[in-house]
Amino acid sequence: MAKLRPLQMRNIAAAVVMAIALVAYLIIGGPWWVVLIMVAAIALSIASAILNRPDQGGR
Repeated sequence: MAKLRPLQMRNIAAAVVMAIALVAYLIIGGPWWVVLIMVAAIALSIASAILNRPDQGGR
């Protein structure tokens, strides 16, 4: 497995922190649109970490 780049580590850390905040926010019962924004941010952060992985096999 390739070593993670700093950008990937930052994106993964951001996704984990946002997921923890999302769980806390769901417990206190916030508005649905804030939950939607948080889910979108988590998805974009994970997608960015996947897309910024090192090239494999010279592609």
